[in-house]
Amino acid sequence: MRTAIGPLRRVVVAASVLGLPIAPLTATSCSAPAVVADITEYPLPAADSLPEAMAAGPDGRLWFTEGANRVASVSTSGAVTGYDVPTSASRMRDIAAGPDGNLWFTEAANNDMKVAKVTTSGVFTEYPLPMVNSLPSSISAGPDGNIWFTETQANRVAKMTTSGVLTEYLMPSFDSWPVDIVAGPDGNLWVTEVNAKKVAKVTTSGAFTEYMVPGGAAGLLAVGRDGNLWFTMGAANKVGRVSTSGLFTEYPVPTPGSVPNDIAVDRDGNAWFIEADANKVARITTSGMITEFPLPAAQSYPTGVVAGPDGNVWVTERLVNKIAKIVVREPSSNQAAITVAAVVLGAAIALTAVLVLDRKRRRNTPSGRGVARRG
Repeated sequence: MRTAIGPLRRVVVAASVLGLPIAPLTATSCSAPAVVADITEYPLPAADSLPEAMAAGPDGRLWFTEGANRVASVSTSGAVTGYDVPTSASRMRDIAAGPDGNLWFTEAANNDMKVAKVTTSGVFTEYPLPMVNSLPSSISAGPDGNIWFTETQANRVAKMTTSGVLTEYLMPSFDSWPVDIVAGPDGNLWVTEVNAKKVAKVTTSGAFTEYMVPGGAAGLLAVGRDGNLWFTMGAANKVGRVSTSGLFTEYPVPTPGSVPNDIAVDRDGNAWFIEADANKVARITTSGMITEFPLPAAQSYPTGVVAGPDGNVWVTERLVNKIAKIVVREPSSNQAAITVAAVVLGAAIALTAVLVLDRKRRRNTPSGRGVARRG
């Protein structure tokens, strides 16, 4: 069976056969248009806000914790509402939407560890934890209708019913330092173990399966639309993914020492992650292509990232007290069509030039002194 020869290939073949110089037809002259991001920053009302963790709420707003001991929400148009947390200096660590229509968050105040929920109208309920200094950290809605969270210093993961009934599970590895937890696409919970350099799969009944991360410690997790879990590796300056059977792939981040941190997946299946020390937000496609976007405010220290209900990506900028909205503009179909047309047109022009030069050469070559024939 013959394989079709495209325009570019035809030019190279023709020129090679005729012994003519081949002009390079590189992609730089008609390369694909770059992805562009429009970034809008919304200043927060309180100068001491220190926005940190972020989650999409059930009310179409983006909810976030503030180091100033508030939980706040922002609309997709930038309007902010904040609520003071009842416990002073609560040291909130993470926030997530619960299965009950409330927002749930962890509190790690000294000797006063709690898990709390807040309604979308700002009514709080706090649940004290039995273990002192357990350090509740990441929190997530589970596939079983419970709230799941890590207790980092206690080396446990725990689940809590929406009415506050607690069950704790000890991690298999000693001092594993469980940090992040998410509900996976397989009906299990997935946990990063920073000290143990592992990722663990946990059933809703508390059975563990641990997987060693090849390139170092995994930090924060996000559930991909490709059936994998995506994670950041701050110390190794990488982003990775793991299948639900424990198969790992790791991708180096282009900017050295960027410290990739929080991570989220957008509705198109791309993973977005924070580059805290590089003052950037980056996108990685499921094929591993990374695009980095510098934030407008200098030294903003981006902290939390989430995919919003408006299809955009939202980021907390801790040190400048702002919330950033990132709107991506992909190359349009018209631009792509123009790019293809430019390639084809360039090939056609080159082929015409080759044929014209060949015709002139044949016209000027004496009879019998052309290309030698094999007898």
